[in-house]
Amino acid sequence: MRRTPLAPLRYNPRAMRLALSFPSLALCGVLLASCAREGIPLGSVEADRAPLAGNTLFAHYQGALQGATTVSELLSQPLRFTARPTPRALLLAMQAANPPAAAGAVPLSVVSYNVALLDVTLFGLVQYSQTPHLEARRALLPQAVFSQGYDIIGLQEVWSPADLRRFRSAGEAMGYHVYASPRTGYTDGLLVAVRRAVSPAAGTVMAEQYTDIDANEFFPAPGFSRGFLAVRFEHATLGATVVYVSHTAAFPSAYKLRMHHARELGLHARAHTPADALLFVLGDLNAAPYYRADTWALPDGTAEPDWYANTLSYPVLMHYTGAVDLAIRGRSAAEADLDITAGDAVPANPAEALRVPFGTPGYCATVPRDAFSATDCNPLYFAQYAATEYPARIDFVFGRDPGARLHVAESRLVFTEPVAYGGTTGPLSDHYGQLVRLLVAPR
Repeated sequence: MRRTPLAPLRYNPRAMRLALSFPSLALCGVLLASCAREGIPLGSVEADRAPLAGNTLFAHYQGALQGATTVSELLSQPLRFTARPTPRALLLAMQAANPPAAAGAVPLSVVSYNVALLDVTLFGLVQYSQTPHLEARRALLPQAVFSQGYDIIGLQEVWSPADLRRFRSAGEAMGYHVYASPRTGYTDGLLVAVRRAVSPAAGTVMAEQYTDIDANEFFPAPGFSRGFLAVRFEHATLGATVVYVSHTAAFPSAYKLRMHHARELGLHARAHTPADALLFVLGDLNAAPYYRADTWALPDGTAEPDWYANTLSYPVLMHYTGAVDLAIRGRSAAEADLDITAGDAVPANPAEALRVPFGTPGYCATVPRDAFSATDCNPLYFAQYAATEYPARIDFVFGRDPGARLHVAESRLVFTEPVAYGGTTGPLSDHYGQLVRLLVAPR
């Protein structure tokens, strides 16, 4: 496949960091209101002080990571990896912990989807970034998302007020309550939709900007606001249900920031979710449970580091929320460690990777369907990020299940099929959606 430039500006991690360092600092005070706000001090809550030793979420870092003995130190101290952290035992344990479906269990479908609707001009003049085939895709996405009849939907990258109006109009017409934070220009890009058949009455909304903000964040654009959206509603049968959706900072070098985001979301969820309520956390975490190597070879002969550290926000989020990765529960025992087996099979041919995904013709046909939600095998992803990142499963549905109520009947990636738009065919987003179908025991 010959690559043609579909976006005005192709992602280059180093070039963009350098180019945007000073402008984004200047924009910080203007567009973010403040570059940092007071949060809960690190080390002040019990979850911070939890030791890493003996914690199943962090067991695979024992012997592979130096520089931290508690969760608090993990978030604050310099870290050094001496080996590859491989979470096979954790993944197998989560898959095996899928409880049997209870008598009278209620079906519930939950999906997280990054819809890639990015269109940014700086100061209203300079085109900064635009996802490929934007106009054609934004016309199709609302209908496509809501026509599947999923019960709970969490979207990311619905950035603009106009796109929010499109989704709200389509969702309400198709039987959904649609929730979002106010769009003042571009903000968090988050949306939650809940079928009215599941929750007849409207829920309550909480929206927060993260207190730890990188003033130099260059993706999606300077001045965008990272945060989370939470919706609490009464399920017609299952009772109180709380849904969080977030889209944490991108790129492996931001691993510390991402861990702090996971902590802040988790502490907020603990404070605002009743003990007997169902809790779901959806979103694009920009981090996977596993990477084969700590560096990724780039076509220019350099390497992008910090991939081992990039995995840390995955267990940190589960630690603070008390939730588990529901997609793993829905896998077969043979595919519980698919993140690892598929990750180890990724070819690395940087010299050819700008011409064909991963520089290996035919590779994409061999990838298991549910391996990666973000990958160069997706033509929209390839058009923007070709050869710059590991393929990974970075889109998640987490669920807190203290009463063993959540049986996962199925988990799979959705919105993977090609659709005709803009004179071509391809998926509707540069990400695939993560679907989890549950059978939930009544309260």
